[in-house]
Amino acid sequence: MRSPEHRRAVVLLLAVAVVTAPLRAVPAAEPAVASGSVVAKNSAAATGSQLDKDWAVTVAGLLRRCQIGGHDALAAIIRDWQLPEEADRQYILQIPPVPPQTMQPDWIDTPFEQAIWDDFLTARRDRAAGTFALAVAASQLQATPSRRPTGAADSTPPLLEHDATEAIRLLYRALRDDPDHTRAREAGGWVKRGEQWVWPEAARRLDKGEEYSPEFGWLPRGRQQRYKAGERYENGRWTKAGGQKQEQERTPPSRSPMSKLPDIDRQGWKFTSDHWQITTTASTEAAANLAMHLEEAHTAWLQVFGGFQYEPAEWERRLEGRGRPKPLDPFVAKLTADRQDYIASLEPLEPSIVRTLGIYWTPTNTAWFFAGEGQEPATVHHEATHQLFAETRRTSTLAGERCGFWAIEAAACYMESMVPTEWGWTIGGRDAGRAPMARERLVEDGFHVPLAELTAMGRRAFQANERLPQIYSEIAGLADFFMNGQRARYRQAFVEYLVRIHTGTVETDTLSRLCRKSYEELDDEYRLHMAR
Repeated sequence: MRSPEHRRAVVLLLAVAVVTAPLRAVPAAEPAVASGSVVAKNSAAATGSQLDKDWAVTVAGLLRRCQIGGHDALAAIIRDWQLPEEADRQYILQIPPVPPQTMQPDWIDTPFEQAIWDDFLTARRDRAAGTFALAVAASQLQATPSRRPTGAADSTPPLLEHDATEAIRLLYRALRDDPDHTRAREAGGWVKRGEQWVWPEAARRLDKGEEYSPEFGWLPRGRQQRYKAGERYENGRWTKAGGQKQEQERTPPSRSPMSKLPDIDRQGWKFTSDHWQITTTASTEAAANLAMHLEEAHTAWLQVFGGFQYEPAEWERRLEGRGRPKPLDPFVAKLTADRQDYIASLEPLEPSIVRTLGIYWTPTNTAWFFAGEGQEPATVHHEATHQLFAETRRTSTLAGERCGFWAIEAAACYMESMVPTEWGWTIGGRDAGRAPMARERLVEDGFHVPLAELTAMGRRAFQANERLPQIYSEIAGLADFFMNGQRARYRQAFVEYLVRIHTGTVETDTLSRLCRKSYEELDDEYRLHMAR
């Protein structure tokens, strides 16, 4: 959960937290969880380098043709298609739902321009095919268990040779080049309806005849116009939105500790996005805004932590075309009209709710937010991250109770660092989110809790620690180190560590074993990462 003091990294955690290619191929990261994949990764890097060279040659030819014809606007699109090198942060790509041919600029109207555009798309598709082949190769590294660490108990989960995070990164880069790449789409979880690729949850609604709009979400066919006229359909009848608000104001929120159904459920209306069902007493605009930020979190989480979602063998099957996407039930969220109603609705359940800006309530698997002043996208991204980790696969209700709790919050803090770009978002970087505060604590104040101590803390010890504000800053910096440090050397290891925590198979030395480094060595590397 996020508190009003998050800007100063003073966060009070509650018990509920238990709960062709445009992009130059970056050389594959060093193996995080096994050393046996070095040869395969070096081979993949070499292939990616060749794809880069082919792309550069093709682009140079296309730009010469643009120069000859004086097509400056078209040249700018081709020249700017390549993303900057992904060095110290992650690139999150917004993949459009339509095939590339439907994205053609409407000002292309001469045969010469059309030929250049068509060749540009062909080059992108060729690059996408090669990039997807690299993703398949990365996934095929997964299913081989390596030997157990020397002296490990029989119950210790084996280390695995896999890099799902790299496979996912390559998959999305293939889709940026070719949004209509069938195998990449299906591996990523989409299904096709007509000419569009949509999520299975959206496909299920389309099949039922529902329609979607950003203003009102998914509704049965024919209701969008009535909603635009100010009507709402709830409990089998139509009402005016203004009348609903007046009824809400006449009925004060319930404060009974025994109430099992918060007042918002009885009075609110529903906004349904692709992956969330939001019950709200706030305005249409506030609900649509929350849905937008929740779906942003979903898009980013799949690319950052998608390796958490499935077992390695399942990712291998998907990328080889042997898996099929399945719809999930919508995640549940509540949005109150303001912070006062938020506190009134949750105070009977959590007396310390006044200290928060949002909360993922694990007993009911519900994310709670409020509209208006004090609510920020970073809060939504933080709580949605908790929800996605808890509900996208089978997890333990005691995640982090015994040890490793810090990483649950560190991952959510990492997702707060989303920065919009013209092609999606960036996540991470020592200058983003809470990482600057972590650097200040470490470099200027000399504050650092050793990993050996931090990883041994369970939830209660973590929350009760008298240094909690400083620790909370540190874990944001640690998240950036494990996700982006040394060219993402430990990224897959950290994702696997989160799997072990959430599935209840974590030990105090798990992170060290996955990284193949002692905690003292990782502490030193973290200091260097933050001091650069």
